Amino acid sequence: MLNLYYSPLACSLSCHIALEEAGIPYETTEINTKTQANLAVSYRAINPLGKVPALAIEGRVLTEAAAILSFIADQVPDKALLPAAGTAARAQAHEWLNFLSSTVHIAFRPVFRPERLVEDQGCIEGLRRVGIKAVAEALRQADAKVGKGPYALGHAFSLCDGYLLVFYLWSKRDPFNSDNMPDFPALRSNAKKVLARSTVRRAMAAEGLQIPSL
Repeated sequence: MLNLYYSPLACSLSCHIALEEAGIPYETTEINTKTQANLAVSYRAINPLGKVPALAIEGRVLTEAAAILSFIADQVPDKALLPAAGTAARAQAHEWLNFLSSTVHIAFRPVFRPERLVEDQGCIEGLRRVGIKAVAEALRQADAKVGKGPYALGHAFSLCDGYLLVFYLWSKRDPFNSDNMPDFPALRSNAKKVLARSTVRRAMAAEGLQIPSL
């Protein structure tokens, strides 16, 4: 039995969506990062970095969203949640997953966790403003990559879209607003399609999340 360690609306939501899409048996354990449950000794024993997601698989633990998404997709190759291994399309999917992990996700950190990046607390608001600009640029690049899509990889849904959805939803939270975050039409269209999937709705409901009106 797979066990996903997650925090509501964290990037682990992408893995929760993937498990629903795969339709394979799994369990979940909530590790709420807002209450710093991820820093508890008991969770550090599971993931020493104190981060979510983590996926327990037959006595071992796999971390990092991109790796977990690839693992889940490969359990059900007939569902084509990611393109087949060894193909150019699979390489393109990994390009997306790595872009989301190393560029888009990282851009949010100065906005949501600026206090962890500086010793001088007087720098926090300035750092957050710079972070908002970095997020806008990262999402602009993502919007251009989706293009006419309508999905990240073209005409078919993949687990890249579930991962992309997380960051689009983050851009709708405080401290982002219409004054400092431009519209991203391709991302908005993509998010609407992804949010319409029953698998996505089940994963979000299980995490106590509301389906937003975009």
